[in-house]
Amino acid sequence: MVIRLKQTLRIIVWGSCGLALSLGLSMCTFRPVTVPEETVEEEAGPSPEAIAFAQSCSAISDPLSPEELATAQVAWQYFVNNRQPETGLTNAANNFPSATLWDQGNYLTALNAARWLGLVDQAEFDLQLNQFLASLAELPLFEDALPNKVYNTQTKAMVDYGNQLSEEGLGWSALDLGRMLAALDIVRRCHPEYRSWIEGIVARWELDRSVVDGQLFGGIPREDKSLSKNPVLQVQEGRLGYEEYAARGYSLWGYELPKALNLEPAQNVTVEGVSFLVDARSFEDSEANNYVVSESYILDAIEFGWDETLAEQAKQVFEAQKQRYQNTGQLTAVSEDNIDQAPHFLYSTVYANGNPWAVITEENESHPELRTLSTKAAFGWYYLFPEDEYAQQLMAAVKDLKAEDGGGFYAGRYEADGEVNEILTGNTNGLLLEILYYKARGQEPLLAGVLNDDELTATAIAEDDSASEVSAEETAPEITPETAQP
Repeated sequence: MVIRLKQTLRIIVWGSCGLALSLGLSMCTFRPVTVPEETVEEEAGPSPEAIAFAQSCSAISDPLSPEELATAQVAWQYFVNNRQPETGLTNAANNFPSATLWDQGNYLTALNAARWLGLVDQAEFDLQLNQFLASLAELPLFEDALPNKVYNTQTKAMVDYGNQLSEEGLGWSALDLGRMLAALDIVRRCHPEYRSWIEGIVARWELDRSVVDGQLFGGIPREDKSLSKNPVLQVQEGRLGYEEYAARGYSLWGYELPKALNLEPAQNVTVEGVSFLVDARSFEDSEANNYVVSESYILDAIEFGWDETLAEQAKQVFEAQKQRYQNTGQLTAVSEDNIDQAPHFLYSTVYANGNPWAVITEENESHPELRTLSTKAAFGWYYLFPEDEYAQQLMAAVKDLKAEDGGGFYAGRYEADGEVNEILTGNTNGLLLEILYYKARGQEPLLAGVLNDDELTATAIAEDDSASEVSAEETAPEITPETAQP
């Protein structure tokens, strides 16, 4: 069963701004959103539990060293340079006014980290978040239902991957939605004065369309719409690693996704003498890559915390990279990354589609000559395993890969010739900020345990009304193996 969100925007009415400020919260923030009178409900304000969680966001138990703070400042400068003043949205790559929903999620988590690390004050945080949420609420939606895969960050228009206007849109990505839902949940918990506004934005999205039978589904417009009553082809998204992470993002908003959260179908593989699980669905049988990279496990660790199974899986993925170094002398920390040359985006993997250390495009085209040592992967493994000698070597190799003007950290270094991969992205710099915030909080995952008996998740679920619930059968798409997506 798919669980719907409330379709009304609830407004928190507080007795006085003085009370809010006494709690260290900016409750008197301007929110440029119009709400019909009939949808307004008055609430007493956040519960003691919600206030305690918000206060915990600022609890810095292991302050950054001067060097770490300088690193955080450089990473934040990327967003200072790439935030569009007209919209508050940020560029996915330096000076390129286009971004996916995943990229905007990176900015949100970076902004939250920047606030608690002292890189921005409350006034600047409110200014940026207000403008961002206002733009997010105004984005044109694909089929008036869900955010498009890509937007122009200057105009908020739906575009294609070349940043050309797309009136119809490219469809939606359930994985990107999962990332954004996790980021929005972090913000509504750490800044509860924004909770109703954020929940109102999410309520506008028809998330039910991206959930079928406990799994995540993206949407692609059909080229020939006469072939089906449904002009949108819905395709299952996610493979082991990213699928579970995105599903947890949905779970924070009351969605039940047992199949997406299950590691099955999976199989054991051995790389460099290290065994770990990979998704049993390969590109050959599903046209979707079952790549194993570092990023999904790092995100899971710093936001949700690993359970016993994921902890073992992640450690083995890290161990395989360490063993490659010991066997070849080549420092290895692989993940998905933009690169500063064609084909511009690659998955440098531990394993993909039957091949260890595959370097591939989304279309499974091979580019092993362009494998990179990933800055964000090296940072992530170091702060997850700071006592590990190999993790320390990784960190030493990337800690100075910053732009000369201090405008951010480069994505990494090419393995073949040691040259720097001189592209600046929100993905790299956003994850660096989130990792440093995790460190400053004493390596405490921000959302650890919240999916168990969680108050906010419960309040986001609709009342038990059969008229507002949609069964999997009612929304079941036409699924064929050849159209399954990552």
